[in-house]
This record gives sequence, C-alpha cells and structure tokens, in this order.
Amino acid sequence: MEYSLPIVNTLCPRKPFIGGRIGYPKDHLFVWLLVKKITNWGYRTIGEMAGYSHSTLVRANTRFVTSNVYQRFLIHLVKVAYKTGLIHGQRVALDSSFVKTFSRKREEGSGGWNEHKEAFGYKLHALVDAQTGVPIALIVGEGTPHDSQLAIPLLKRARPWLKKVGYVLADKGYDSNEIVLFIAKRLKAKAGIPIKKTRKTRAGTKTGTFLNWKLKSVGRTFKKSIYKLRSEVERFFSSLKRTFHLGKEETRGFTAFVGNAYLACISFMLRRLYVVGVRYV
Repeated sequence: MEYSLPIVNTLCPRKPFIGGRIGYPKDHLFVWLLVKKITNWGYRTIGEMAGYSHSTLVRANTRFVTSNVYQRFLIHLVKVAYKTGLIHGQRVALDSSFVKTFSRKREEGSGGWNEHKEAFGYKLHALVDAQTGVPIALIVGEGTPHDSQLAIPLLKRARPWLKKVGYVLADKGYDSNEIVLFIAKRLKAKAGIPIKKTRKTRAGTKTGTFLNWKLKSVGRTFKKSIYKLRSEVERFFSSLKRTFHLGKEETRGFTAFVGNAYLACISFMLRRLYVVGVRYV
C-alpha cells in the first residue's frame, strides 16, 4: 500500500543514527495502524499484509501513545477543520462514553467498579461541534469519575477553538453551578444544560421551588431548538463504536485503550475531511 502521512515523521522524529539496523518509517507504521483500526483485524494479520512483525506494530502503537503522537496528530486535524470551516465553534456539545474492558475484569488504568454501568472500563470524554458533529477536544480516562468532573478541563483544552462559542450543550449529568458559571464567565456563552428535578424542588414550598429554579436558570438556555443539537455528540460516539470498532478490540490495559480511542477519532476526522474535499497533510 503506497500511502503515507509525512507529518507523522515530524511529530515523531527519527533518533540520530548510532549504528545497527535503521528502523521502519514511522508514517508507514501509522498508516497500517489506521488500517488495523478501520478493519479491526489483529496485529498478526496486519503485520503479514504490511511486511512487519506484529511486535513491531505493537511497539509502534505504544510509542505513539506515550509520545503523544496520536494526540498531536488529532490536534493538527482539528486545526485544519477549524481553518476550513468544518468546525464552527458556535454551538458545542460535550458528553462521555463508557467502554468496558476486553477481559470484563479490572485492567491496568481502568479504575474501580462502575456501579452505574456495572462493569470495569474506561471513559472517553469528548467535546464536538454541535452543528457538524466534528470532535474538538478529547480526554481519555478511567471509568469511575463522574462526567461533570472532566467538563471544565475538557472546555479548557478546547479554548483555542471556542472564540465564537454561544452555547455549550450537555445532559443533566453536567448540571453543576460551577460548570454553568465557567461557561458564562470564562466562555461568555450560555449553558444548554437542563436542571435536575431534585435541584428544582429542594426548597420544599411552591414559591421556594420557583425562586430556586429562577436562581439556577441564570446563564442557561432552555430552547428546545438549541438543546436538540446535543444529539450530535451521541452520533459521534455511535460512529466510533459501530464504524471504527471502539471497544471491540482484543487489547488490554489503559495504554492500548488510549491508542484505540485516538485512532478511532483520527479515522473519523480523516473521513470527514476527505468527504468535504480538504487536503489534510
């Protein structure tokens, strides 16, 4: 397969030659790892097709994760998408998706037992453009923290592309005064986050409930025409799992999951950029 991504060699430069066998081209290894992600074939099958040993591909994947090559490559694609108008950054949506461990047991980096999902696993937190469904920022972590704990760090990571943001959309799991205040004060935007029923009626009396709701509604929008755009983040996660096989890989451990998550997102971005006819390298 004669195809390469030269930018990978820039992100992961070759070390000075000090003798011995010269390593394989990093951009070719990167492409074959993308092929593995898209097809969901095993390392040995891809290795036979590419002419590399399966251990070479495993080591390359580990190096790309630990050196943040996947993360920096995805940021490069986000910059291209932003410059070409595929990311508007005016209405964004955030959410997380839980992925069970392959062994269905506790693995390295998976954290403890998730009572809600009743499983061990990892979480992929994403912020996407609610108008185009294109990812803007990602955080990969263990499966136990509540979604709201990663909301502000995720928004901070996406700040360069949120200069024109008007609405930040999320489900009731993100109903937090701290998050709404951050969106209103730091991003100068409105939070499209519904108020939990328990937080509405905490005052007890009918008048107190209304005043409580009025206080918590500051900085929010309740327009259905705006909030329905939040479904784009759900479609994004569905595409990663159904089209790019996230969670179906026969790999174990947090490092492997980080690689799988970023490769799935990179594959998604390359497809979207190709569809709109943009040169991404």
